[in-house]
Amino acid sequence: MTIKNIGRAIKNIGRAIRLLFNSNNRISKILLDAFALSKKSKKNEKSYSGEFFYLDKIMNKLNINNGYIVDVAAGDGYRQSCTLGFFKKNWEGLCIEMNPARFSILSFLYQEFSKVNLLKIKVTPLNIHLILEANNIPKNFDLLNLDIDSYDLEIMSKILKENFRPKVVSMEINEKIPPPIFFNTKYDENDDWTVEDNFYGCSITAAADVLSRNGYIIESLQYNNLICLRKDLTNESTEYKNIKTIYNEGYKNKSDRTNLFPWNKNVDCLLNMEASEAMNFLDKHFYNYRGKYNMYIKKD
Repeated sequence: MTIKNIGRAIKNIGRAIRLLFNSNNRISKILLDAFALSKKSKKNEKSYSGEFFYLDKIMNKLNINNGYIVDVAAGDGYRQSCTLGFFKKNWEGLCIEMNPARFSILSFLYQEFSKVNLLKIKVTPLNIHLILEANNIPKNFDLLNLDIDSYDLEIMSKILKENFRPKVVSMEINEKIPPPIFFNTKYDENDDWTVEDNFYGCSITAAADVLSRNGYIIESLQYNNLICLRKDLTNESTEYKNIKTIYNEGYKNKSDRTNLFPWNKNVDCLLNMEASEAMNFLDKHFYNYRGKYNMYIKKD
């Protein structure tokens, strides 16, 4: 093939690629995102506020160097991921994501991780145990990351009810709702959770209540991620802080809180309210969702 023909072939390939991109803007965006994130993911991790580094320290303290992860709502595998760093270190795992666009990028980015299985499915309290069993997940796997921004508490409760006992749990909470308010959204198969507002997940009080009753200690709050350890893996002499202290140190009193969570400005008033006043505020705030959540003041 002559140089002229090679040049013509390259131009034709370029035209074909541009035609593909222009024919479907959605596909184009996914492809461009995937290629861009592929380069970034090889250089660094991208957990939102350093959760990976914190979890990595915990795993090192527990001498877990090559573990198994279940990541429920893994997203695109890069942005705000607190598990990517472990997979880079050759950990095994299962990553679940229901969003087609995010799953496409996840599949592209994680093709190099032969020990990681990917699953595109909607997770509910009715099927989470079946998903874990069908994928032969060990009952005492090493790390659970749960972040579905909806009925997280019911998912967590079902996992524990079916006797799965991950050694470490990283669970996103609704950081806007301070203790001692117990709050969680109820599962409804007809909800699609497409509206982005303050109605989602559960409060730190609700998550801590379920996990502590099932043999976990509340290790810390990393902004909006609650870190819990299985009690049998901890030192018996360790002194544990109460939920209010954990919340204040892990979110309320963080110096960079307002910079990292500027979208919480309209409900920051909750941080300085008495519990009953905060309950009244939230009932009005969630008026359109009445009947779709549980909420009460949990007494010590």
